[in-house]
Amino acid sequence: MQTRLLLSSIFLSIFFVNTNAQTDTIPPDFTIKGMAIGISAPEMIDQLMVTMPGIGSNAKSMMNEQSIKTYLMTPRKVGEHGTITSYILSACMEFYTNYRKNYKVNLSPDYVAINLVKEGQPDLKNGLRFLVTDGTVSADVMPYDSPSVPKTASNTEKFRIANYLQIFKETSRESQKVFEVEKALMRGNPVVVELRVPRSFQNVTNTRFWSSIGTNADRINLPFMVVGYNLELEAFEVVSSWGTEWGTNGYLWIDFDDFGEIAQNGYVLVPSF
Repeated sequence: MQTRLLLSSIFLSIFFVNTNAQTDTIPPDFTIKGMAIGISAPEMIDQLMVTMPGIGSNAKSMMNEQSIKTYLMTPRKVGEHGTITSYILSACMEFYTNYRKNYKVNLSPDYVAINLVKEGQPDLKNGLRFLVTDGTVSADVMPYDSPSVPKTASNTEKFRIANYLQIFKETSRESQKVFEVEKALMRGNPVVVELRVPRSFQNVTNTRFWSSIGTNADRINLPFMVVGYNLELEAFEVVSSWGTEWGTNGYLWIDFDDFGEIAQNGYVLVPSF
């Protein structure tokens, strides 16, 4: 009952947004040519986060579960020249790029990875910044696992995002992390998260539901994409960049308590449409 009341407040908050926030209070991650990139002010997050139309059959069902999984490409396995970060970010961008179109475009994760490595900044926040300032190209221009950026990439269409929102940080309360991810998903947005997982997490196969019980092994921060929640399971479903052999067909459920404990940072993309 308490969880359902929490979701009720999320649902109502979507439709009653504070429109009085001032842009000069935004604490951005970066400022480039006067543009604030990486918004974490709660009032600005509410204004800038899009609501994707048509996701979820009705308001009643959204109180119990939500998923954008059917709108995603098949989970891909990171190649030799890519990174986990670039594959997750590209998969998230593909969702927005294809959602309102009648075709499916594949975006190049390796274009992002190779450029970030050149800059010596392959971490997640710089990857998000790169999608705002530079973007990526179609995989038709730069196929998966390309060892270098082709010359034709400089003169082709770039797929960019308008901005990104940091909806929670490592220091946020565990319940707040869960709340913010549920709220973003209710609006139809996937959430890019950094999770502190065991180093052997890549080897989780033939598994639908993961629990941290008994996993006291050494841990590392890795990016994933949260694609849905289910209140009966009290869990989030996440996708990796380890292909369809990981978890169950590339997806894994993590219960809310575990998620709140291991989640470090959470981000939502602001599409450019």
